[in-house]
Parts: sequence; structure tokens; C-alpha cells
Amino acid sequence: MPDSDYIDPKKLSFSQAFDEEEIPKRLKLREISNEARTSLWNALYRSALEFPFDSSSRKWDDIFYDLHENFFKLRIDEYQLYTPYLEDSYEKNLLKKWKFNQIFDFLVYVMRHKDCPPEFINDVAKTFEKCQLAYIVDKEQPVTIYPATTETEGKTFLEARKQLLENSFLGAETHLRKAADFLHQDEYADSIRESMHVVESVARKLAPDSPNSLNKALKVLQEENPLHPALKKGLQHLYGYTSDQKGIRHPLIDEKQANVGMDEAVFMLGACAAFSSYLLRKYQA
Repeated sequence: MPDSDYIDPKKLSFSQAFDEEEIPKRLKLREISNEARTSLWNALYRSALEFPFDSSSRKWDDIFYDLHENFFKLRIDEYQLYTPYLEDSYEKNLLKKWKFNQIFDFLVYVMRHKDCPPEFINDVAKTFEKCQLAYIVDKEQPVTIYPATTETEGKTFLEARKQLLENSFLGAETHLRKAADFLHQDEYADSIRESMHVVESVARKLAPDSPNSLNKALKVLQEENPLHPALKKGLQHLYGYTSDQKGIRHPLIDEKQANVGMDEAVFMLGACAAFSSYLLRKYQA
């Protein structure tokens, strides 16, 4: 059975286990269900609005203020820290108005805020898993949402970022996060460029004395511990693709935009995350 179709039997209800109720399927990229919208609203309400005078809810005062000024780009003299106003505004946005990428932008902004309660981040991560979204929440700060059409794909991103952080490859980790952020914003060429920068940053840090080039860094690493020819060739082809395709690493000339889309961006993000993990395992002392 394909990884994307596997459902843990322990997570099935009695009705689902005995074919009396349809088993929920993992959603596609860019999809968000009404169940997920409701669960995300519940998480926000439970953490910020249910008990407005509770000390834990007061942590949200600065978050809502910063959202008003910096996320919504509204005038600060129009700001209202008034629970019914906030409830009405965010309920409409989360349940009806916002598209999936607007919801993700909102969630990332809040979860990266210095005052964001950890329980809210945990609730969001659980919602993504429970509602079978094709994304995964990496709860390590700064919190990042990665595409994960399968469980294996999600684990690849989490492991790659964990390795980069643990080995202090902070530049590469930043590129990995930016690649995911650009993907949600439909900036596919920018996402692909950042994905390729992940591998390039790792390779050049592993071979600090090499010239400023991925291919030259790979050549230095090759002398230390030979890469399998097919893997090396595959990595060079990925690098060549980003160089040849106008609008990614080089400017557009006659075209209005780069000839790349979501599928190419998701593939490059996954491939470059996996390649960076491979290089770290093979060459990091």
C-alpha cells in the first residue's frame, strides 16, 4: 500500500474499521478542509479568546496588536483590543474568508511570535495531522510549515532541518525555511532557488577551502570520500536545471515569468532536503 494511503488502524473509529463510515484521505497540496478550519479556529479561541481576562490569554495582547499593524498593515489608531471584535474578525477569516495560503501566512506569523504560547503551536500541529493536511508543522523555532503529501516526505523535512540545526549549518537551515515560505506564497521560482541554496550552502561549508561553486565543492569532497557517480550526476543535473531555467538563478530576458510551478517547487524542496541530509551524513565529522 502506498505510504500516502496508509492509515494507522488504531486511529480508525469503529464505524470506519467496519466500512460503515468512509476513511478520511490525506488532502492534496493547497487544500484545506472545513474540519481543519474549524479546528484551527478552536485552537485560537481556546488559547486567546475563551477566557480573555485569564493571565495566559494576556500573552496574546501583543500578538493581536502586532498582527493588526504588521500582518494586516492597518492603522494603529483603529486597533481594538476588544474580545467580541476579535472573535468576529478572526472567526470570519479562518472559517470562511481566507484561502489556504492566507491561513498558513497567519499561522506562521503567530507561531513565530515571541509571545506565542507553546500549547497553541501544539494544537496547530495536531490539527494538521488529525485533519490529514498535505503539510507538516515543524515546531522548532522559527516554526515552519513544510509540504508533506506522504508521511515519509514529512519526515524528510523534519530530519533535514534537525540535522542542519544540530550541526550549526544555520545558513542552509535558513534557505530551507525560506524555500517552504516562498512555496506557500506561490513564489515557485524563489522557492526553487532557495532549495538549491540549501545544498550549495552545505557543500561549500563541508569544503570551506573550495572555490565559490557547488561543482567545485563537490570535486573537493569527492577527493575526500568519493560520491557514487549517479548521485553526483543527479545533483549536478539539479544544479544545472536551476541555472538553465531563466528566472530562478538568472534573470528573465524575454519571458514574463519563470516556466516553473508548484510541482517543480515541491520536488526541488524535497530533493534538496534529502541531498543535504545525505551530504551531512557522508562528510560531517
